[in-house]
Amino acid sequence: MDFQKLPKVELHRHLEGSIRSGTFVELAKETGIDLPRAELRRRTSMKGEKPGFLRFLSKFELYRGLYPSREWIERVAFEAAEDAKRDGVIYLELRFSPTHFGRRLKAKGEDVAEWVRRGARRSGLDLRFIATYGRDFGVQGNEPTTRAVKGTSVFSGLDLAGNEAVSARPFAPLFKRLKLPVTLHAGETGNADNVREAMEVFGARRIGHGLAALKDDALMRDAWTRAVHFELCPTSEVQTGGAASWERHPAWRFFDRPALFSLNTDDPSVCGVSLSDEHARARKSGRTLERLRFAAICAADAAFVSAEKKSALVRRIRGHWPLTP
Repeated sequence: MDFQKLPKVELHRHLEGSIRSGTFVELAKETGIDLPRAELRRRTSMKGEKPGFLRFLSKFELYRGLYPSREWIERVAFEAAEDAKRDGVIYLELRFSPTHFGRRLKAKGEDVAEWVRRGARRSGLDLRFIATYGRDFGVQGNEPTTRAVKGTSVFSGLDLAGNEAVSARPFAPLFKRLKLPVTLHAGETGNADNVREAMEVFGARRIGHGLAALKDDALMRDAWTRAVHFELCPTSEVQTGGAASWERHPAWRFFDRPALFSLNTDDPSVCGVSLSDEHARARKSGRTLERLRFAAICAADAAFVSAEKKSALVRRIRGHWPLTP
């Protein structure tokens, strides 16, 4: 099955982890990072690395505060969207932190958000944007992102990412005030309580990763009743240590029980994966084409768009995805 030819929806892709390798080499040279190409790739990719969540997060250290101009920000946004489109993605929700991208320039979050939107839309891909907040930096440290959410119409949803050892609670009042749909990273490496907190305290309609929810049957039943969607990222979850192996990946258990879920890349450049790859690996691991089709439909139905838009995406997927090979 050539999954690249099938229309796909992706809900969980970080712009910060979607920078092309060659583009990053150019960017590093322009900003004075004097490291060999091989070392740059090692520092920004999980390829050949032992799994580990903190090791995974360390791959973003070189990116922080790196972007020297509006043109560079627009370029990486365009290329990320173009890469998704080439892989058969028909609708993308691209998440990013205006705080992160504007740091070197000391740019306003509002300006950064508009630059990302302008660059990404040049690809011609149908996409929306999610504002990512970093737990580790606190509410105040994410202020440029808050200003971007309040001061523009760029964003269709909110995300909270980072180390789950840092409490999400301080962000709850802010997220309620911003009144956008919420998807939280929860239960990626933390526990099931983090998933319940995301659902009950934040009112999250989607959960990023959420593997720990499988440890609590009552929580899984509650998620099903509330129509909460799990954004699975199998390759990333192996690399962070959330899954012990491909054969024993917790993500596969979502396929075998009442649950709403999708497959996603998380950080395609860091992880070295495309959305088509994720589907192919799931198929190789024994998931049926029928359940992969179900996941693709779920992704469309969980998008932060109007009911009419969701229906159009679902119809397109149903019309192209076969039930059997």
